[in-house]
Amino acid sequence: MISNFAQGDAVEDFFVLVSATLIPYDRGERLRIELSDATGKIEGVIWDSASAIYEQIKESEIIKVRGLVTSYRDRPQLKVEKIRPATESDEIDLTRLIKVVPGGIEAQIERFNQLLSTIEDPFISELIRLFKADSDLFERYSKAPAGKRWHHAYLGGLIQHSVSMAELAAVVCDHYEELNRDLVVCGAFFHDVGKIFELSGEAKLDYTDKGRLIGHITLGDQLISSLIAKIPDFPEKLEFKIRHSILAHHGSFELGSPVKPQIREAFILHLLDLIDSGMNVFGRYDASRDGEWTDWVNLWERYLYFG
Repeated sequence: MISNFAQGDAVEDFFVLVSATLIPYDRGERLRIELSDATGKIEGVIWDSASAIYEQIKESEIIKVRGLVTSYRDRPQLKVEKIRPATESDEIDLTRLIKVVPGGIEAQIERFNQLLSTIEDPFISELIRLFKADSDLFERYSKAPAGKRWHHAYLGGLIQHSVSMAELAAVVCDHYEELNRDLVVCGAFFHDVGKIFELSGEAKLDYTDKGRLIGHITLGDQLISSLIAKIPDFPEKLEFKIRHSILAHHGSFELGSPVKPQIREAFILHLLDLIDSGMNVFGRYDASRDGEWTDWVNLWERYLYFG
């Protein structure tokens, strides 16, 4: 695994191809690639037949590489000797290549089912059960990450993030009795559901055309609207509140929400999203830091301290 690579190691294994870039130099072109597995990333370099190899692998998600671990500017680098795209006949263990939610996806599904069993509103319960009954849809929801790199960026990240928010919602709603618990839990389950259409690829995530042009908030609203339309006599005001919670969960126009939270439940949902995604980011930086302080966190414009 990449995290265990040491200078001089001979390597032959499958990796996710994160990027491939042709770079001109005085005697032609070299190919710089970035590889990853479930434990980390490493840069690789190819000097011979760079252009031809680039054309062969540029669309690949997973590639097989043979090479030697060297060092460049005090960082590990893989000098590639042989490389090819993975084929359907290759036996590849994706859990070695992609991080999976701690505890496994099945544990997250059990948490989802437990929360579903506590829903009292018959229409919200039916909506969630209808969603879960679509096996393809629910499988994608269960396996999807919650993001490409920022928070919960691993297999099962979306359902973990959604269930964690729903569990927090149950606690908050016990404290504030004026909140509709079922509505907040439903919003937690579905606030990011559009990400199953926004992101594509199993090993190397990227944004779909639909995801870039429409975005996960609107895509999620469209999906839930289509499911609600299948439930006879679904209350119109309840539909509006569920959809509003999804549409407002980023909290502001600047952050991508088409509307701002205008009901208690949507306001709480937005705050729970910030809490759960933020705590996941803290955990990721805590696990990867070398000292008490992290490197500069661009999105938050600050360092993080763990002393």
